[in-house]
Amino acid sequence: MSSASRPAPTTDHSGASAAGAFALAHGLARLLLSGIFLYTGVTKLADPGALATDIANYRLLPEALAGPAALLLPVLELVVGAALLSRSHLAGGGALAGALLLAFAAAMAQAKLRGIDLNCGCFGAGVESQVSWAKVGIDVALAAPALWLWLRPAPARAGARSHGAT
Repeated sequence: MSSASRPAPTTDHSGASAAGAFALAHGLARLLLSGIFLYTGVTKLADPGALATDIANYRLLPEALAGPAALLLPVLELVVGAALLSRSHLAGGGALAGALLLAFAAAMAQAKLRGIDLNCGCFGAGVESQVSWAKVGIDVALAAPALWLWLRPAPARAGARSHGAT
């Protein structure tokens, strides 16, 4: 058979492009969520008294626990933000981010259902932002990529040796 009558060889790059798209989406989700958690953690640490007031206004915890929660929550958000940037702690960071976002959504939803009109406390003192159904939806929507990061760890980097951890 002559070379003129042979079909031209084809190269299927769909696997490589799908892997590239996965890696890009994964990286963007990590950066977006990490940035959100690091930013909110820092801004909430700046004024724990205001955060304690915001937490108490949800009427979910006894008032005596609002202060300790206002100290713990920003630190937890900073840990989550850092974990999302770490390959070795990514799954845990994704799980905690998803759990926190769903808990925040549930807290806001119960406030709306009970007719409690309050500042969400989402970005710390100085940012007035009322609880709304839109904010509930945003937190639920952000939980999706967080849980995806937990359930679908990033593929190993090219040339990296696998040791069972991501």
